[in-house]
Amino acid sequence: MNQHAGSNDHPWPACVGVEEAARMFGWPPYFIPALMKCGHLKPLGKPGQNARKWFATCELERLQHDLAWLDKAVRLVEKHVQEANHKQRESTLRVEPAAPEERLAA
Repeated sequence: MNQHAGSNDHPWPACVGVEEAARMFGWPPYFIPALMKCGHLKPLGKPGQNARKWFATCELERLQHDLAWLDKAVRLVEKHVQEANHKQRESTLRVEPAAPEERLAA
């Protein structure tokens, strides 16, 4: 099955960015950075932390047909999201209540 960039039937370019890579898999854009962070998906070259990341379309198409890779990718992103949510909930619960004398003064 040929992947196409859109309804105009032009094929994907040789390299795509994060947004296009997510679209190729049918995933939300936040999946790709999460997969890169845990080392399950590697961009081309050695981009800097804030640099645009590029992926080889041929490799992404290969991964689209690898059931084991897809299963692990989804599980890793779910774990990443759970951990991020837990961390966020913890930080909001750490807000300490005002001291008793401060509450009386108010």
